Amino acid sequence: MQAEPTVRIGGQGEYVTLWEWHLEGPNRQIGRSLATWGRKQLKTAPAPASDPDRIALQRRFFERFYPPYYERMLGVAEAFALPTDKPSHDVSSLWFDVGFPGCTAAFVPGAGTAAGHHHVLRNMDFGVDLSPQAPFRPSSRLVALGISPDEGYSSLGIVVFDLLGAMDGINERGLVVVCNAHADHMLDPAYKIEPVDHPEAGLNELQVVRYLLDMCADVEEAKDALLSLRWYYGYTPSLYLVADARGRAFVCEKSPSGNRVRFTERDGGPLVLTNFGLTRFPNDAELPRVDGPEKGFVYTRYRLVNDRVASSVGRLDTDDLAAIAADASFDALAGPRRGGNDRPDRTIWTSIYDVEARRMLVSCYLGEEEGGTDRSEFVEVKIGASRPR
Repeated sequence: MQAEPTVRIGGQGEYVTLWEWHLEGPNRQIGRSLATWGRKQLKTAPAPASDPDRIALQRRFFERFYPPYYERMLGVAEAFALPTDKPSHDVSSLWFDVGFPGCTAAFVPGAGTAAGHHHVLRNMDFGVDLSPQAPFRPSSRLVALGISPDEGYSSLGIVVFDLLGAMDGINERGLVVVCNAHADHMLDPAYKIEPVDHPEAGLNELQVVRYLLDMCADVEEAKDALLSLRWYYGYTPSLYLVADARGRAFVCEKSPSGNRVRFTERDGGPLVLTNFGLTRFPNDAELPRVDGPEKGFVYTRYRLVNDRVASSVGRLDTDDLAAIAADASFDALAGPRRGGNDRPDRTIWTSIYDVEARRMLVSCYLGEEEGGTDRSEFVEVKIGASRPR
């Protein structure tokens, strides 16, 4: 087990700090290590339970349906000297730097790449806060977290907002999961969002990603989980892109009512996701032609990535994928910072997953420079060793 994270990107006055950290061993020990470091470095702590009855139900849900995570929760409780037999706090999450993201993701099948490897790319977009009086800099502290638990698959992913969850990642079986914000409520006023006002029995937005990485080997198992387990949102509706080592991929979304789970697939072809539900449009020709910054360039980003991937069959290498992500980034679409704007929209990180190699390349936003933005070079992080199953 790596005792302390190592800074891989930023950390010396740049906007983003990205730590790399690999943890292995019992899940309870992993939970304790995350909580101990999070308390010291991120000043995070479990939230007191305003509804102990719901917290008790939540704990029983995890104990029954997701034992590895339940063990991590017990480790969190121990790290904060909280009772494990009384629902006094929500020990299922360790929140920090929370904000509202907008994202782009794409599955690129091996037939579309020069090396013949399946890839997934993602941009995580966010409104940064450059004002000197900001109480915290949203989405500025990231962890490339690898875990090899005693129960559950080994995985690697980007952690932000909740130290126990994940925003995107890959596991030892080659399953890749990406979470994007579902912004149809901004595009269609009839879509009313209803986040829960207290943690409940089930999986929240980022716990969905963590569950699929821990417990699922391929897209069939991921679909079964999304159809059979309760999942909800405490902050914003979310969309999920899931791909596996056999070159299959789907996007999962819930209908506006939250009553139907829907899947979109492309029969082994490229699959692109931004922040609108793909089922809203029977085909790409029906996408609105105009969106702009007020709607997060949701259709512009989709078209740009989809057209570039579809027209480059068999020729894309890692540099090409990075260039596509750069062209679809908020750095490029929103343009240079103007008029002393302290809250420009930027792409916080770009991650590129090579499914066969079980590795991730990641580049992060570092700040502003004349005429554009300053970004790090891509660094490589590999998944930990897998174990016999």
